Amino acid sequence: MKTFATDFIRNVALIGHSGEGKTSLAEAMLFETKTIDRLGKVDDGTATMDFDDEEIKRKISISMALASAVHKGTKINILDVPGFFDFEGEMVAALKAADSAIVVTSASGTLTVGTEKALEMCLEKSVPAFIFVNAVNKENSDFMSTVDAITAKYSKVVPIELPIMEGGKMVGYVDVFTGEGYTLDGKSHAVPDALEAKSNEFKDKLMEMVAETDEELMMKFFDGETFTAEEIQKGVHAAIASDSFVPLMAGNATTCTRVTGLMDKIVDLLPSPAKAKKAKATKDGATIEVACDSSAPFSAQVFKSIVDPYVGKLLILKVVSGKLQSGDTIYNNTAEKTEKVGTIYVLKGKKQEPVDFLEAGDIGALAKLVYTNTNDTLSAPDYKLDFEKIDFPKPVISYAVTAAKDEEKVIQGLIKMQDEDATFKVEKNIETGDVLISGLGEAQLDIMCKRVKNKLGLDISWAEPRVAYRETIRKTAEAEGKHKKQSGGAGQYGDVFIKFEPGAEDGEFEFVDAIVGGAVPRQFIPAVEKGLREAIKKGVLAGYPMVNIKATLYDGKYHPVDSKEIAFITAAKLSYQDACVKASPCFLEPIMEAKITVPDEYLGDILGDMNKRRGRILGTDIAEGGKQIITAEVPQAEMFRYATDLRSMTQGRGKFTMELIRYDEVPASANAKIIEDAKKREEEAKK
Repeated sequence: MKTFATDFIRNVALIGHSGEGKTSLAEAMLFETKTIDRLGKVDDGTATMDFDDEEIKRKISISMALASAVHKGTKINILDVPGFFDFEGEMVAALKAADSAIVVTSASGTLTVGTEKALEMCLEKSVPAFIFVNAVNKENSDFMSTVDAITAKYSKVVPIELPIMEGGKMVGYVDVFTGEGYTLDGKSHAVPDALEAKSNEFKDKLMEMVAETDEELMMKFFDGETFTAEEIQKGVHAAIASDSFVPLMAGNATTCTRVTGLMDKIVDLLPSPAKAKKAKATKDGATIEVACDSSAPFSAQVFKSIVDPYVGKLLILKVVSGKLQSGDTIYNNTAEKTEKVGTIYVLKGKKQEPVDFLEAGDIGALAKLVYTNTNDTLSAPDYKLDFEKIDFPKPVISYAVTAAKDEEKVIQGLIKMQDEDATFKVEKNIETGDVLISGLGEAQLDIMCKRVKNKLGLDISWAEPRVAYRETIRKTAEAEGKHKKQSGGAGQYGDVFIKFEPGAEDGEFEFVDAIVGGAVPRQFIPAVEKGLREAIKKGVLAGYPMVNIKATLYDGKYHPVDSKEIAFITAAKLSYQDACVKASPCFLEPIMEAKITVPDEYLGDILGDMNKRRGRILGTDIAEGGKQIITAEVPQAEMFRYATDLRSMTQGRGKFTMELIRYDEVPASANAKIIEDAKKREEEAKK
């Protein structure tokens, strides 16, 4: 495949609500540029960008997919991004690599949640955006109501084209810049009366936005002078680059309506990598900005990994500066290791096409790198720097997974899935023994399990994880622990008196040696402490770890022949069991601090729901865009399904983060259930 200079590259992410036609638009762009010779369909499972078995089965995108189309001598790298909220990490990664984004929304007459979230993320990350209102040919579509809904919230969105509709079909469009009407094949078309006033209204807004990009243009605007075509072009570029203008146009992806026109706008209006926002990096301890320049030393960042069944792990990267050539020796600044570049690929869905090199600004893939992973920085060996990391969303929902057989193989399969999705995590909870999978939503976790199941042919089941309760004591108690054993040979004898009380110095366990007069010989005192440290791993109520306990050894007895270390270890455990039962034991549960961001209109519902979860509201703060940030403390046991529930309560507009802050005593009413659950697990383990 031909390589392209930086100025003739456009990196564009297709983002937006699930089911609005992003993958269909990518397919149409590839078809219109003759990159593919047949127009695939998502519903038929033949789309270039949806090639995973689960994607074909569910008819939704799961992973970011890439392909490129050449239009007007310019290579357009298309990053097709899943719209389902569980795969938000894919959008975050795509917007790190892309220099602009096309927000795809349907002409439903509303501002969809996905469109809202996509636009807000573009504004937050300073990524120039463009809106493509898709499916205008669909029955009951309403382009103008869609525009009104979007512009009511985002005044910087202004249409640059208006569809001319006849009999529910788009037959042409009005160019807002000129006020002229055209048929879909570019011939002149009369502007309908209903669109003329709207076109003039939007043109006035466009000219005002153009004027605001330059003082001389502003003066010209106030003097009532008309801008030249060059001035308009320059002003539009500046307004888009500064995120003060989001153009909007309409079309129909499945019939390729105005898709070529969209690509014209991508080439003409959206920035090349050289003119896009510079990448931030750290070099020699200082923060720098790296320009996209082919003459500079090589640097790149890996923003996505794909596990390919034939070539292994494919690392998708964007060359930020310099050139990448097959055979190069490069340096991984993150792993601090040298790598050798083999074949360089550009992607077309699941297909890989080899190329000799990539220019600055281009996107490609490498295989067989030994030390490199997503988010790593690669560079020339003598040009060491580290790009700002992609800030992936943190997992907010976890489930425990089990397998009827070959559990270790299943776990290893799930661990490999982490390479493909940076928001998916696999770990073992040391306290409960659960193997936990964590992510952004139930669908994501279900899909990861299905993928592993399909590859390995093994059944995987998953359920809510156990809470990592702990146990402690609330009172002081003393007990003798006596171990005496005679069995024909050498005997065992150890006798200790220990006081147990709450309040360990480190919050976990504190051992105090208060022996006087040699009641327990010095050589056996470490054995007493060892026995207690082993004992507190299991509490006396349900076997959860015992914490915040202070143990004072104050007396004991020994036998000059039969006393041994093992005897005092056992005696200490007996004392622990006896005393802690009398010391008012109780459960402690993990308390999380949750920060929940929701639009104002959902504040009351969220506060009420948090109270039902035994949460304690610490306060609310006002955030940008008419949102509130609620800070609350809430038991972890009440939050396992919160990601799903919050999405339901806020129609997908809410988000939250959560972290462990401390352990608090569990209400006494819950003790019986915790003990019963522990007994059930113990019985199941014996089977």
